[in-house]
Amino acid sequence: MEKDNTLYFLNLINYALGIAIGAVALSEFKHHRNKTPLLIILAVVIAGPLEDFLVRMIQEKPIPGHQKEWGIKLVDQLTSLGFMLFLLLAALDSK
Repeated sequence: MEKDNTLYFLNLINYALGIAIGAVALSEFKHHRNKTPLLIILAVVIAGPLEDFLVRMIQEKPIPGHQKEWGIKLVDQLTSLGFMLFLLLAALDSK
């Protein structure tokens, strides 16, 4: 398998697992009113697809390299903060 095919395949697996986790989280909330899985999936969405989307937006903007680098680092720190916050909420909610 080529490198591009490998990365494409891994990307598909990541999205499939993310969708499966989301479905389980929604089902768990619907049937048991358990918020913990929802908080975990929100953390995953923030640190995964949302961060990728924001970084891609910055990379496509016609701005100087040092500002792009700073913007990407800012997105990384903010999404990490969001990820950790939702995991903390999940841990607190899992009593």
